[in-house]
Amino acid sequence: MLIIEKIKTKELVSFGPAIDREWADLALPEMDQSPKDLVKAVIEAYDLGELMAQAHTSNPSVLKATVEKDQQSFHLSAHVRID
Repeated sequence: MLIIEKIKTKELVSFGPAIDREWADLALPEMDQSPKDLVKAVIEAYDLGELMAQAHTSNPSVLKATVEKDQQSFHLSAHVRID
């Protein structure tokens, strides 16, 4: 079982304070998913919009991406652990 935890979104804004939001952990069956598949699963689970870009990290347990919903962009970050 994969646990995606510490899921956070941060609104990307030009001016003023950004809105941060934390999401509940998400459990997924382990099926050799790519990091992109895991990001898409988080987006679908929490209705976060559409994947715009995914950051490639050297640490496979870290997910980072940019998503867009209702013409607003957000930075998505999360950690993956095997349980």
